[in-house]
Amino acid sequence: MKNTLFILSFLMSFNAFAQNKKSFLRDGNELYADSSYNEAEMQYRKSLEKDQDYFNASFNLADAVYKQERYEESSALFDALKDNAPTENDLAKVYHNLGNSLVKEQKIEEAIDAYKSALRINPKDKDTRHNLAITYKEQQKEQENKEEDNKEQENKEEENKEEENKEEENKEEEKENKEQENKEQQENESKPQEKNEEMSKEAAEKMLEAIQQKEKELQEELQKKKVKGKRVKVLKDW
Repeated sequence: MKNTLFILSFLMSFNAFAQNKKSFLRDGNELYADSSYNEAEMQYRKSLEKDQDYFNASFNLADAVYKQERYEESSALFDALKDNAPTENDLAKVYHNLGNSLVKEQKIEEAIDAYKSALRINPKDKDTRHNLAITYKEQQKEQENKEEDNKEQENKEEENKEEENKEEENKEEEKENKEQENKEQQENESKPQEKNEEMSKEAAEKMLEAIQQKEKELQEELQKKKVKGKRVKVLKDW
């Protein structure tokens, strides 16, 4: 009798335990349907406290976290479920939702890999094919933007190089102009000196000519005096 009561008590406790985790799951699902994602998350976590390996609670918890836009956390939760999915169909759903979360993180290539994994398991999943097609377009757009950015960067670098070359040419031209100005200045400074030297030479020649002229005049004057002082013989007529 005691053994029978013990067994019945154990079964009732087990049923209560099982019912509690499912009850928390149901409460969480109702809150999730009402868009109360934070409250739903709390119920899913309570369900997992009863059974940490409860796949449905873990999956729905990741969904609730995703809805709250905590994408990095939701990606980690979905990724952890890949080895715990009880069926192939469940695994395909895990990969699908993982792809969605990775897209939100802008991890496009990883999202594409997740969608491909889902389609390998369930090739007829239209939603996954649709999301994969959109993600491919996003990847192409991202690649085009990247190429455009690279092109803009190359153009900018080329413009900067041209500006540097132009600036270098201007510096060289300024240097040449300055050298030419210095040269002309030196030539201009030397011209008055040459002119003075020429003027001094000309003045010396004029001075010499004047001295020679005076000396000539003096000689002529002396000659005249000599002639005047002589007695001139007058020839008589016979």
